[in-house]
Amino acid sequence: MTMNIQQPHISPSNSGDTPPWAELVKSFFSKGHHLFSTLDMEPSKIAADEVCIFATIPTFFSYESIGDCAHPGAYTIILDTVFGFAVFAKIQKPKAIATINLKTDYLRPIEIGSKVICSAECFSINGNVARTRGEIVDYDGRPLASATGSFMIGSGGPDFNRVAERPHS
Repeated sequence: MTMNIQQPHISPSNSGDTPPWAELVKSFFSKGHHLFSTLDMEPSKIAADEVCIFATIPTFFSYESIGDCAHPGAYTIILDTVFGFAVFAKIQKPKAIATINLKTDYLRPIEIGSKVICSAECFSINGNVARTRGEIVDYDGRPLASATGSFMIGSGGPDFNRVAERPHS
């Protein structure tokens, strides 16, 4: 699958027309979770049809057997997160979700410290199951990984109302 990837020079939208749910989710993923703040994840597009995130691959993903490259599991962690973000964008409000299935195809290694672009879409919602697809590319547009996933909407998970009430530092 090839998605329309936004180029890296596009800066994240911080305009006043960003929906409140998008700011809440963006805040949760950037400040509320240590792993994702370490990945320096920065949303560049948040829309019902697509979410696009820039991330930097940190040293702790280093995989000794392939030199200065990240463990392939890093792609799965990034894709799972961005897929969840795409589900929120599609339903237009934060609700607890859980990954049911995630299939990742690893296409090439990525060096530690590299910046990547991950795009995702939630293309279908049937009942309480959302289906997603997306990919990670490097800044030159070369595919690194692609994936599909499904998520249960309304599962147990973070209470986003409580997260919103917590003071952010």
